[in-house]
Amino acid sequence: MNFSLWLTLILVLLVIGGQLIVSFQLAALTRTGQYPMRGKAVMADVERLLKSGERSWAIRCYREIHACSLRQARNAVAALVKQ
Repeated sequence: MNFSLWLTLILVLLVIGGQLIVSFQLAALTRTGQYPMRGKAVMADVERLLKSGERSWAIRCYREIHACSLRQARNAVAALVKQ
């Protein structure tokens, strides 16, 4: 096989692997009660995630609640941190 096909295959496997890692992390956080169940998130969960040092998960939770863009969620969570 030629180089570009190998490169494409490796990139696809890396993307799939990354998605699996995130899925396992989310399942672990949900199982331990650190991340809310799907559709049950509230702003108190965002604040709790921020206090526990999980900023990226707080942004994800904020996006679930408000159905906003990543930029809007990042800015809103940054404003919460400054308060």
